[in-house]
Amino acid sequence: MLPLLKKSSDKPVASLMPAWHPDFRNSTRLPDTKVVRTTFFVNIVAVTIMLVLVLYVIYNEYSLRDILGQIAISQRQIDSDKPGSERAVILFNKFQEEEKKLIELRDFQATKITGSDLLVNLGKSLPAHVVLSLVDYSSARIVLRGNIDGSSDEAIGCASAYAKALGQYPEFASLFDSITVTAINRDESANRINFEISLKFKVAPKILIK
Repeated sequence: MLPLLKKSSDKPVASLMPAWHPDFRNSTRLPDTKVVRTTFFVNIVAVTIMLVLVLYVIYNEYSLRDILGQIAISQRQIDSDKPGSERAVILFNKFQEEEKKLIELRDFQATKITGSDLLVNLGKSLPAHVVLSLVDYSSARIVLRGNIDGSSDEAIGCASAYAKALGQYPEFASLFDSITVTAINRDESANRINFEISLKFKVAPKILIK
């Protein structure tokens, strides 16, 4: 008898199909099999940021302390130099005062007017009713102070007339740029007018006292 024919396609078909069985695993309870977890990198970044912030704060504190130390040193130096500086300021002020006197003396010696001649000419030009009490000279001007007896209106008119006469006096016409009454007031106790006349030089002259 011929052997029974076998279906040659049954085994290959069965071998191509995977074995099936139900999956009873609970994936939420299974252990994590990752070699490096994601939270590790998150922690590394957080720690790095924290270290940077700590180093920044430490650096700022160190810089602030260094600045405060420099300020303290500078303040001690200022306190140490202050007495000497104050003495130097006092000496400089005294020097300026002495320098001013020397400048006035230099200007006085550099002028070209003979003091006695000036006083003689002032005496010649002085009206009989006018009395001079002061002749004050500086490098820029001469100031005359005096008084005039009489009523206010008459005395004021006499003072103005005297200033005008000085401007027309030959020895003074070319010497002074302007001659003006700069102050005038009534002295009730003496019944007279006190006046002040300013004679401004055209060019600062040289006055020689003889």
